[in-house]
Amino acid sequence: MFCYHCGYKLNEKKLENKKPSKRDYLEDVNCDTTVEYICPRCGYLIRHGSTVEDKKSLSRACHAELQRGRNHTAMGMSFLSIALILLTIAIIFLTLSNKLKESGGGRAISFTSPEFWVFVILTSISVILLVFGTIHVILGAKRKIEYTNLLKDINNDTFVQ
Repeated sequence: MFCYHCGYKLNEKKLENKKPSKRDYLEDVNCDTTVEYICPRCGYLIRHGSTVEDKKSLSRACHAELQRGRNHTAMGMSFLSIALILLTIAIIFLTLSNKLKESGGGRAISFTSPEFWVFVILTSISVILLVFGTIHVILGAKRKIEYTNLLKDINNDTFVQ
């Protein structure tokens, strides 16, 4: 389905603030009820009836958004795995920076050694990747859940998100 106002392809979200239960839906909806959508880009209200072509267009858009959600999750998981690898290497460099004291016995971390600075750099990079990875995994999971539910509603002809 396209927004005839701004020309963009729609994500097709239903205009409804609350999520009704199935019994409420069956009691409130009759044959004359029309499904209304808002264009997510321009906010234009679309009041067309849902034809078979509209359902197919909405289903295609949902599948595309599902794939984007899977891509977000995969990107987030790759960021997380790279971050864990870098964090492991950083811990190895921290143990390498543990050197013998010059004035007496024992060991202490040398803050001026290059191993310690490699530890600091790798730790900061891994923390940044952990944050970005977590954000991408959460966004991808939310998108997958939302559009999976919408696809179920398309198949059941209920359009409740």
